[in-house]
Amino acid sequence: MLKSFSCEEPGGSSTLKSLDFFANNIQRLNVSCFPALEYIRLSNNSKLELQADVFASNSRLKTLHLQAVRARALVGLSAETKRNLSSVAFSLFVEKSPLTICGVLKGMDQLNTIEVDLKGSRLPQGNSSLLDCPTPPVVVIKDAKLGNVAQLSLSKGNTSKLYLINCGLKQISRTTFDGYQGLTTLQLNENKVDIQRDAFRGLTHLTFLSFDKSKIRDIDPNWFIPLKKLTCLSLPKNAITELPPKAFSVLTQLEQLYLHFNLLKYISMKPFSKLRRLFKLNLSLNLIDFIEEGSFQDLTNLRYLDLSGNRIKRLTPSVLSGLINLRKFVLYNNRLHFRSYESPFINLTFLEFLEMNYQGPGGQGIGNIGPHFFQGLHRLTSVAIGHSIMVDFHPDAFVPLVNLKYLYIAGVIMKMTNLSAVFLPLKRLKRLTLFRTDLDVLPTNLMPPDNTLEILKVQSNHLHTVEKMMLDALPRLRTLDITENPLTCTCDNAWFKSWAIHNTQTQVSYLYNLHCDNNGRAPYLREFDDKACSYEHASFTLFISCSVTDVLFVCVCLAWHTQGPALRYLLLTLRAKLRGRKGKAGPKFQYDAFVSYSSKDEAWVVGQLVPNLERPAADAPRIRLCLHHRDFRPGTAVLENIETAIYSSRHTICVVTRHFLHSEWCSMEFQLASLRLLCDGSDVLLLVLLEDIPAHCLSPYTRLRKIVRKKTYLLWPEKPEEQGSFWEEKGRRGEDELAQLF
Repeated sequence: MLKSFSCEEPGGSSTLKSLDFFANNIQRLNVSCFPALEYIRLSNNSKLELQADVFASNSRLKTLHLQAVRARALVGLSAETKRNLSSVAFSLFVEKSPLTICGVLKGMDQLNTIEVDLKGSRLPQGNSSLLDCPTPPVVVIKDAKLGNVAQLSLSKGNTSKLYLINCGLKQISRTTFDGYQGLTTLQLNENKVDIQRDAFRGLTHLTFLSFDKSKIRDIDPNWFIPLKKLTCLSLPKNAITELPPKAFSVLTQLEQLYLHFNLLKYISMKPFSKLRRLFKLNLSLNLIDFIEEGSFQDLTNLRYLDLSGNRIKRLTPSVLSGLINLRKFVLYNNRLHFRSYESPFINLTFLEFLEMNYQGPGGQGIGNIGPHFFQGLHRLTSVAIGHSIMVDFHPDAFVPLVNLKYLYIAGVIMKMTNLSAVFLPLKRLKRLTLFRTDLDVLPTNLMPPDNTLEILKVQSNHLHTVEKMMLDALPRLRTLDITENPLTCTCDNAWFKSWAIHNTQTQVSYLYNLHCDNNGRAPYLREFDDKACSYEHASFTLFISCSVTDVLFVCVCLAWHTQGPALRYLLLTLRAKLRGRKGKAGPKFQYDAFVSYSSKDEAWVVGQLVPNLERPAADAPRIRLCLHHRDFRPGTAVLENIETAIYSSRHTICVVTRHFLHSEWCSMEFQLASLRLLCDGSDVLLLVLLEDIPAHCLSPYTRLRKIVRKKTYLLWPEKPEEQGSFWEEKGRRGEDELAQLF
């Protein structure tokens, strides 16, 4: 606390205009070094003593505040200082002081404003006037106990603005303001006052009237009859329970009406009738739960309506009829509930601002914001909605809001909401707030492609990562607030950390206070070491490549294990085509027939087939055979030997037995011979069945079964006595017939 202030050297500051020493312990003062000083506040320095010439060097001083300072300090100032003052404020306990207000003001001829704190004083006995001297235009009297002034004339001055604040007024009568017929402003705040019906009879020039905190219970329309020029009426923080019919109808010039913080329970009987010039109406913080249809019918010029802090459950176009020029509508903290088909604001075509937060408790929540909810509100630029029990946004809810610039949604569950669809129409949106909306992720197409979003706030959600594509789709973004989200310090957010620190266009709010996982004990996001993440892409690519290779290898192995013959057949087919086997003219064959048989049937081939075909009787044709054990070239791959044998022979003889069917090599030889049959179109297969094989045994071998059914085949007799005649019978057919068989 300062005990003194002195500047001995003149010219300390030639430009300083204002000084405030409020609530110190200053006893001595010297401000001569501030020649440009215009305002000084010395209130609440109870021991202050001022010399008569203390402000001799401050010729521009106009305002002097000395509240809670002995009044004689002001009285003792030089005549020149007093003459220059235009505004003074001081305290005076008139009951115990020989000074009067007029005595203190003596010599202050240029005053425009006085403010007097009477410190709870009562009027002195025998004194019928508080001010018996000319008063300035603005008079403020505070903290007095004036009591019943029904017969007291305050003064005869040129005062146009009178403020009697907490002055203990108990009654106002027709004579109370007889000396103030020129009043334009009258403020009687914090007085428990009884107002007579003709109390304002002479105040025909009054434009502003205020009774804040005056415990008024009832309004008498007769009060306002003389106040034809009144433009502002303020009645907040009273105990008004109802508004009488046409309560303010005589105030045809009224522009502002303040009735907030009262006990109104309903609005009915058209209390605002004829207020066609009213542009601001405040009915907030009452107990209103019902508004009669047509109550606002005459408020055709109203621009601002505040119904917040009430208990309103329903609003319909009929209730809001007449508000055709409304610009700002405040409805937060009510109990509104809407159905999906409703359009409550359809007639408010000039509305620009709508505030609907905190609908509940005790209600059902806002309910459904349907496709027609904002119908007609194409001029709306700002919407605030949320903090409600239940809010459900239809995908087309915001379609009418083509000019919306500011959207605030908070305290609702939007996890299942299609944000991309809901925000698609908002191409002109500048600021979007999604506060505590239970979001786990933001879609990459959060806003339409040609959006103009500049500020995005998504505080207090469950976001773990920030998608690069989402931010890339917001080219005009200037501010991003993602505080109170559990952002993970992983490589998924490495790009975001770098982007937030180094980008010059978008500021990330409180970036250096963001903790990993929103845990105060965890490291800061900015301290996350993302060097290892630079290898992640290469590692991921290598991982994918190895994984694909492993999967392909396993698939090939499984396919070979389960479908080996088919695959081998396919390989042979491709190989045959590549070698150009098909379409060759005039081939030269090395063998007449290649014999395909199981090694378990080799005894029959060597003992029966070879002798009878290669070494027949003298009159039978000699046939050259190709046999595995005899004619395959050593050191050559088995598949290549088989292929060479088949394509070097005119025909292929398949010795079919159950052993043949179960042999993979025999199956391959048969498939390759069938391939030649398919490609050449010639009959190159001859089947010799050494045993009678039932049809069901041939079912798995589709190709073999078809040949058995459609072609002639040879069946080896089971009876020994018939086996000898088998070759003789074949020999008697002659060379042509045998050639046909082969």
